[in-house]
Amino acid sequence: MRSLPLVDLHRHLEGSIRTSTVLDIAERTGHPLATRSKPRTALVADGSEGGLLPYLDKVDVAIGVLTELDDWSRAAAEAVDDAFDDGLDHLELRYCPGIIAHDTGLPPEAVIDAVSDAVAERSARRGLPVGLIGIVVRHLGAESAEQQITTLLSRRDRFCAVDLAGDEANFPAQLFAPAFQKARDAGLHVTIHAGEAAGPESVWDAVRHLKAERIGHGVRAAEDPELMEHLARHNITLEVSLTSNTQTGAAPSYAEHQIHTLLAAGVPVTLNTDNPRVSDVKLSQEHRAAVNEVGLAEDQLVQVAEQSVSAAFH
Repeated sequence: MRSLPLVDLHRHLEGSIRTSTVLDIAERTGHPLATRSKPRTALVADGSEGGLLPYLDKVDVAIGVLTELDDWSRAAAEAVDDAFDDGLDHLELRYCPGIIAHDTGLPPEAVIDAVSDAVAERSARRGLPVGLIGIVVRHLGAESAEQQITTLLSRRDRFCAVDLAGDEANFPAQLFAPAFQKARDAGLHVTIHAGEAAGPESVWDAVRHLKAERIGHGVRAAEDPELMEHLARHNITLEVSLTSNTQTGAAPSYAEHQIHTLLAAGVPVTLNTDNPRVSDVKLSQEHRAAVNEVGLAEDQLVQVAEQSVSAAFH
């Protein structure tokens, strides 16, 4: 197979923090995670999660361990190193300053500065282009979303895009329309988590109410032919993560992953890691799984890789 561009458009910093780093910091600070008999089980999915929220617990548990700004600088630098070591050509790294602030007590603006500075330094050193996406979380509600967007816009030059993530089933997209209008007015791109824990209607809502240019996951769009036709016609790209989609139950299995239906309908699709630590996966592994486990043909993988390049936010 010819060498293809490796571009990850959907990777969470909080789910990328190395297990060794989380445990090192936990040991240093006396965090209870360090005293667990099998701490890795709290940090890495094993396929028995039974849904999105239990999977997200394994993402979130690491956040409260990193209580110093230097911890977040370290995590961000290591995330860039890990992407470089896997051979990536371009990375978009997303994270939620609001949740980090909520769980650690650190000022969100200071978190943004620490992460951004570390990423910029390591990106330059490695020669790996990295874009940062600021996440707003759903479960803190619409009023909090306005404040989270205001915080992100106070560091507008640090971000290429904004995202909405979290409990999509219970916090519909339209609640957040005013906040995301502010982000669009400021010139930021918009990608929205949808069609993962909720059905096609959540993707419709992300497109209609938040003007999403890309959809995080979006695999359940395969249940709605009209929606797939809309995504294809308007070139709205889905950020698919084969391994995490199977772990969260968004996809039934590798072999039955909705990517087959989506590609057949002409929907633009990309391959991504989502949370490398939690899913225990690299992007190069996702590309191999696409062929060996999912059953994509080589020309389909080429199409997906090329779409990742064209869908990147700059």
